[in-house]
Amino acid sequence: MNYDNKIYNLVPEIEELFQKYCQLTISQIKEILDLNGYCYDLKEINLAVNILLADFGYGKIVRDDYWNKESIYKYIEDQYYHDSSFSRHYYSFEVDDNKNKKFLLISDTHIGNPNLENFELLQNIYTFAKRQGVEVCFHLGDVFSGKCIDSSKKILCPFESFEKNYPNEIKTFALIGNHDKKNNTLFYDSALSYDYALRQTTRYVSNFYVIPRKYWQAKFSNTSFHFSHKFYYSLILPDKKILSIDEIKKSYFKDYSFDVLISGHLHNGFLCNNSHDDINQLYIGVPSTSNFNKDKPVGYIVSLNYNECNNLDNMDITLLINNNNKISEGETINWSFNKNKILKKYN
Repeated sequence: MNYDNKIYNLVPEIEELFQKYCQLTISQIKEILDLNGYCYDLKEINLAVNILLADFGYGKIVRDDYWNKESIYKYIEDQYYHDSSFSRHYYSFEVDDNKNKKFLLISDTHIGNPNLENFELLQNIYTFAKRQGVEVCFHLGDVFSGKCIDSSKKILCPFESFEKNYPNEIKTFALIGNHDKKNNTLFYDSALSYDYALRQTTRYVSNFYVIPRKYWQAKFSNTSFHFSHKFYYSLILPDKKILSIDEIKKSYFKDYSFDVLISGHLHNGFLCNNSHDDINQLYIGVPSTSNFNKDKPVGYIVSLNYNECNNLDNMDITLLINNNNKISEGETINWSFNKNKILKKYN
């Protein structure tokens, strides 16, 4: 992305602010700049902050994200960390209250593939979710459809349509999928990380945050949610992947300490569980939110319900059906965290 001199002149000003205050939000940066007589809008400040976050081959700051408050950017003083994978792959997400909440689950939008991408569908599902009181969206990866980054390590044209058309009314956190890589291959490099480069999406859509990982976990009070793009047989054997719904029963996930496993990649939505002995895990397969699913589920709204002890008691999972790009509610499944139950739903 090309910047004018105004943005490049702003970068050292903001870096000085981080050196002085150590951690800041975008709004706080604007307030300080306004007091000092600078005329920059929030978009320009966001661009400059993202340069410090993702450009020049290293990161000078890292970002902590929260469920319902503004992201906090923190300055890393030690140059050793600037040149390491620490800043590139750093990620922190905190659920900062134990109140009932709703989130949207989507996956595999494959922006850049004309046969799959559907911005009208995306806009309608975001609008529908917003009306239902949804606060956050989790995108399970394959936001783009591969080859978004060329040999000179520049982000290519899919970001133009992303900037112009992707909905911005709900804060969205997106994982890295296999199609979000150069030439559709997994690529990790501590010096020139494509995962990290994709964090630049915030420049284009201010409410869109890429998680520079292929999987991560979040704690909702007493309950652990594991998010990944693909289902894996074992987290210590990430190259061995589950390729069909029927293979899930063979997985080793029962050995890992999470209550809910949420993944995309397979394009078809499903709910099933692993309940035996002291294990009571729920697996959620998130369908492709694209033209792949016509007149089928294209996402879920999940409602988390807390009890009087501020612990997560149960959740409702509502299917969202695509009817010619119009969104309607399908079946709602209730899952209790206190009871073992047999559940198997394929959609």
